[in-house]
Amino acid sequence: MKSNLALTAVATAALALSACTTTPPPPPEPAAPPPAPSSFLEKLGADGLFAFGKSSLDDFSPEGQRALDELATRLTSGRPLEIVHVIGHSDRIGSDQGNLRLSTQRAEAVREYLIDRGVPEDRITAVGRGSVEPMVECEGDRGQEVIDCLAPNRRVEVRVHFAD
Repeated sequence: MKSNLALTAVATAALALSACTTTPPPPPEPAAPPPAPSSFLEKLGADGLFAFGKSSLDDFSPEGQRALDELATRLTSGRPLEIVHVIGHSDRIGSDQGNLRLSTQRAEAVREYLIDRGVPEDRITAVGRGSVEPMVECEGDRGQEVIDCLAPNRRVEVRVHFAD
């Protein structure tokens, strides 16, 4: 009888232990991604897009091509656009009128490029500012050293505002 009792006690303990197994807690919920910004500013170096003193996209660098393609992809990724402003800038070399014309032509070239890649035409503007908003100041009036120094001023900025 003692052996039956011991056997029953062992069976009961085994049954009780098997019922007490714990299941691991579920993994934590992944953190929600931060909200995408409602606007951003992209600065594209004009020397990567255009030859010095030029406004045609025909000869721009592979880096410039890649930057414009990545921008076009971001702008056509499905998020509705409020407005895209393309702003061309130039350095101070040359006349004010010539720099304004060049910066406007560069902005228009980038605008057309983005439209060709699917950015809605009615959501994108282009304007040139000439040399009135420099990023750097450099000594001298002429020569390759001055041209190189002023390169950051030759740029195209793209200001993007998404619809909320």
